[in-house]
Amino acid sequence: MAFSPNGQTIASASSDKTVKLWNHNGQLLQTLQGHSSSVNSVAFSPDGQIIVSASNDKTVILWNLNLDDLIIKGCAWVRDYLQNNPNVSQNDRHLCDDIGTRR
Repeated sequence: MAFSPNGQTIASASSDKTVKLWNHNGQLLQTLQGHSSSVNSVAFSPDGQIIVSASNDKTVILWNLNLDDLIIKGCAWVRDYLQNNPNVSQNDRHLCDDIGTRR
């Protein structure tokens, strides 16, 4: 179990192969899935934007909690598809315009 640097979120390692995020009132916020065995350790980065988890499956996962960063990375990944796939509607072609770019 680990507390976020601001004390607002708790991450728990679980034998059900997940990391669970809770608010300070004990309400489940999110379940992170990705390990194939029990998770035995969790920790927050000093800025609270990354959680690291270690599992009995001999893996370590870095979970990026920075939503802005995830949107930028997602748009970088899908931008070419949106612009060039003939099956994408004209409106959808612009979903990632100006995300992750400086214009």
